[in-house]
Amino acid sequence: MTAIVDGLKAEYADVVVLETTKVGDGNSKEEIENSDIKVHGIIAKNADGEIVTTVEGHSYGEEKVKEVIALLLED
Repeated sequence: MTAIVDGLKAEYADVVVLETTKVGDGNSKEEIENSDIKVHGIIAKNADGEIVTTVEGHSYGEEKVKEVIALLLED
C-alpha cells in the first residue's frame, strides 16, 4: 500500500494530500474507531476533515486508490 501511495503522491500533489500511517502510529487507532473500518484500510477525508469514503482491508491496488482519489476530487 505504501508503495502505491508513494507512487501517486507526485501525480496528485496539487489536489490531494496522500499519506500512509501504520496502525498504532499517531492517532491511527482513534481514526479507525471513528470510521467504519474494523482494523485497517483507507480512510479518505475531505479538506474539512470529514470522511468521504473508507475501504476495508489491504488487498486492493492502484486502481482502487485512484477510485478513492476521484471521490475526493468530486467532493
